[in-house]
Amino acid sequence: MGKGRFLLALTVAALFLAWFLFRAGRADKPLLPALQAVPSILRWWGGAAALALGAMVAGRAYCSVLCPLGTFQEAVWRAGRRRLSGYAPGSPVRYWILALVLAAGAAGVAAVPALLDPYAAFGRGVTQLLRPSLAGGIDSLAGFFESLGLYGVISGTGRVPFVPGLFWSTAAFFLALTLWSLRKGRPFCDALCPVGTFLGLFSRSSLLSIRFSGESCTGCGLCGTVCPQECISVKERTVDADRCVLCLRCVDACPGGALSLSFGGGGQSLSRRGLLRTAAGTLAALGVAFWSSKKDDTVAAAASSRDEKLPVSPPGSKSRGNFTKKCVACTACVAACPAGIIRPSLGEWGAAGLFQPVLDYRRGYCQYGCTACGDACPTGAIESLEPEEKQLVSIGKARFLRRNCIVRKYGTACGACSEHCPTQAMRMVPFRGGLTIPELDPSICLGCGACEYACPAEPKAVTVSGLAVHGKIRPVSGGEGGPTVAPLEEFPF
Repeated sequence: MGKGRFLLALTVAALFLAWFLFRAGRADKPLLPALQAVPSILRWWGGAAALALGAMVAGRAYCSVLCPLGTFQEAVWRAGRRRLSGYAPGSPVRYWILALVLAAGAAGVAAVPALLDPYAAFGRGVTQLLRPSLAGGIDSLAGFFESLGLYGVISGTGRVPFVPGLFWSTAAFFLALTLWSLRKGRPFCDALCPVGTFLGLFSRSSLLSIRFSGESCTGCGLCGTVCPQECISVKERTVDADRCVLCLRCVDACPGGALSLSFGGGGQSLSRRGLLRTAAGTLAALGVAFWSSKKDDTVAAAASSRDEKLPVSPPGSKSRGNFTKKCVACTACVAACPAGIIRPSLGEWGAAGLFQPVLDYRRGYCQYGCTACGDACPTGAIESLEPEEKQLVSIGKARFLRRNCIVRKYGTACGACSEHCPTQAMRMVPFRGGLTIPELDPSICLGCGACEYACPAEPKAVTVSGLAVHGKIRPVSGGEGGPTVAPLEEFPF
């Protein structure tokens, strides 16, 4: 039973791995990210209720089958072939961590859930550590399929941004987790994971659980040495149901068949009043967190941006507040962006938004018809848009600094910004000496960054600042297929 369960968990983890490597950003958004705990709660209030109900029925089976970070830990531990010492009581720190995550979510501080969400941590590991090292092979494979006329089978990697702070912190996290897992099985799941702790609250009297048969148990203790959660007490003949992930290793290992997977209750005893109090309190806290992520913050967001230059958030993120409250920094959008302009932030959103993505127009610009980031986002921080809808969404506003323009500064012809503006918000008007110079029409500016990226001046004559609340431009005629953006390499600068 345990081997079959582990094979299923490996399959699920492999699907997550393949999605982050090959498919992130495709419009056929997969089911797996939607099943992850934190993304489902942020996107839909029913996600929390579904998780709680699932835990009441199947305990923490979610952790041993659907969580890719849990499977990573178990795979590392199995590879090390180390047996554990037996029962160890659960640390109360996990409840404080859950309380901290819920409080941070209610306050709209997404950085805390982002750092501790197992799905987001796994995603950062793939996009920051594994994907860059495999970029050449992935792009070659994408090219091979396209040569056969099979477009969209996998996504090329684009240019994955290297952010030293995120890279080294992610590398340190996975190194520490690997060493810890070699010694302790699934230590993150047992001691730190807020998702596991939340599910454990509802697993104490779950219908599906591991039970002891006292008559058959010889007290050999073998079950305790193979339990990655160290939650089996041979002395008491009990299993801590709030920590057990139903990995079934104990059932397979027991020589006398004293342990079995049973349906119909048998977990830890918990009074109905205690269970209802725990469930009501937790769901209420989740409700506050969800309400905080949904409430209208446009006025506050606009007010906060009056005297500051805001970073640019991806199209579909709606507003600064919506984006920073829902984003868990899983970096799926970073992996999905074909232009490679989405990178994890290093303070642009403040300490509360550490590693949440921003658009970096030094690397390129937001492509006119691209919706990859919204298609990849599992939490609703970036909503999926149709191309026609996205082409009217204004995510920022350009600012033209005439004194820096090459035309004015050096009396030399230029038009890079206008050449690459998809809506002609930057258009050329007559200037002295027979030259033309750019003029900005803010009413049709998308904030896509094409003008800033194309501008050859140093310092830039065109810069783009993000909008606290995304807007819409009036439709711009450009013939069939919309405006045409000239490839940057065709301009002579």
